[in-house]
Amino acid sequence: MTDVDSGSRPADSRPEPFPSGVRLEDPEFVRAWTRGATAALRRERGAIDRVNVFPVADADTGTNLYLTLREGDRAVAGAPADTPGPQLLAILARAALLGARGNSGVILSEWLRGLAVAARRGGDAADLLTRAATSARSAVAQPAEGTILTAADAAAAAARATESRGGQNAADAGAGPRETVAAAAAAARTAARASRDELDALRVAGVLDAGALGLVLVLDALVVAVSGAAAREADGPGGGLADDPATRPASGGVSVVDGTMESVNLDQLLDAGAPPPVTEAPGIEPHGADADAGALELMFVLSGPAEAASETVAAELRAALGAVGDSVVVVGGDAGNGTAVWQAHVHTDHLDQALAIAARAARTGTLAQVHVRHLAAVGQHEWGVVAATSAPGLAAELAHAGAVVLLTGGVGATVEALTPEDVGRAAASTGARRVLLLGVPDEAAGVEAYLDVDEMVAVPTPTDVHAVVALAALGTLLPIGLPDGSGDPHDVDAHGTVVEALAALAVVATRGAAAVDALRESAGAGTVVATALLDADSPEDLPDRLAAVLAERAPDAELVVLATGRPGDGVQLGTEEGDI
Repeated sequence: MTDVDSGSRPADSRPEPFPSGVRLEDPEFVRAWTRGATAALRRERGAIDRVNVFPVADADTGTNLYLTLREGDRAVAGAPADTPGPQLLAILARAALLGARGNSGVILSEWLRGLAVAARRGGDAADLLTRAATSARSAVAQPAEGTILTAADAAAAAARATESRGGQNAADAGAGPRETVAAAAAAARTAARASRDELDALRVAGVLDAGALGLVLVLDALVVAVSGAAAREADGPGGGLADDPATRPASGGVSVVDGTMESVNLDQLLDAGAPPPVTEAPGIEPHGADADAGALELMFVLSGPAEAASETVAAELRAALGAVGDSVVVVGGDAGNGTAVWQAHVHTDHLDQALAIAARAARTGTLAQVHVRHLAAVGQHEWGVVAATSAPGLAAELAHAGAVVLLTGGVGATVEALTPEDVGRAAASTGARRVLLLGVPDEAAGVEAYLDVDEMVAVPTPTDVHAVVALAALGTLLPIGLPDGSGDPHDVDAHGTVVEALAALAVVATRGAAAVDALRESAGAGTVVATALLDADSPEDLPDRLAAVLAERAPDAELVVLATGRPGDGVQLGTEEGDI
């Protein structure tokens, strides 16, 4: 990323130490801040989710922010006790980038990266917050006002103004980081309160921007952490300022770390005369109904050699993804260890084209965490599904059926093996409390330590046909858009439904035209459905020939033909037996 000067001092000058001796990159402070901010987001995630209407009303901004920062907090907690503060911030930013979820999480990870870069170069509090805001905004292809970006800008401007007054006015010479970050947090809160008047989607729904509210919590945690550090310096261990309400910013209805955000949400909703949204805002069309918006969310991590780490890489990715979708965010760059890492995010209706862009970008590196989900399918039921596949052509089909899809290959680039963390993030992304795993390799299934759901059940699915049939069985029971209150979700035996469907399935793998004879042998009078998954080089007339055979062998059976997108002429045939 391009270096950004805060404007508060000459670019080549070294910052003066804070009068209090406390710096934002002090390791004790970094650890306290990440703990406090993660706890605040965990507690308030539901409240933030309920007001999530922009850029998509998918009710997951709070969850995504929490999951993103949680990854950073775990990395910081696991760092050696003697790790310097700037390095801790770098560890925090890298882990958040790799674990970022959703549009808001990716932006937050880049905001953290900006902090880390400025800290490494010796910036003061205003420098850190300015670099964070600038980095976050530059990562978004089409920034919108009234969002987390606006709140970040407001915080940075307030920090610069406070630092400037402290340097010009002798009476303010005692001003330190606590005053600076308190001003920044207050400005972000003001920006969050004004967000409803800056975005039509928020105005119609009568809510504040969910991402901006999340940043307010992060900044309030910053104030509390700095207050605690200042108290410890002044009074020694156990100093009481951290617990003194006078050291906290006035909440104005938005919570500090130990408060609640419910009041501000309800105040704004009552002002607008609108009830709290669940999965879509009143008066706002669902995402899939918007012809200008993408129905699928694609996220991936791109790694490459450090010499490729330049703004050009991110800019080219943003431009290319922007041509096939919206809500484009690309963050990252030089990781400082000889490699460069980027996280990319896009909403698209052209998944094949977006995956081709990812593959081209990885020509000298690798891809990881290639994650696809249907935005309208999130949180629709008590049960969610995570499906792993190496068939990019099936990703859209599986996602539209309600699964969060992890692509393990087939995209024309090297894809790193799934890790337990990848699976745990995907499970959380379903928005469900209970999750089925389909096609997840055994080595990636040890995800208990990374789960944020109540229950997870792995279902043996040795082929992609098994995953397709499992989701088809669930689709008859849990159609996308199932309204809340339509039945007791605890009465649904999703696992049992899948097991029963797979028990009636027989699968054979073959190649090219040989699939015709294979279907003739496997289909019979009891066949009710035949599923054919065709690789990219299969004969063009194969679907018609398969249909003719099925009409002969089982006239009342249904034929489902899907393209895998994988190279080669492989064919997977599945036949299901049952009562017609």
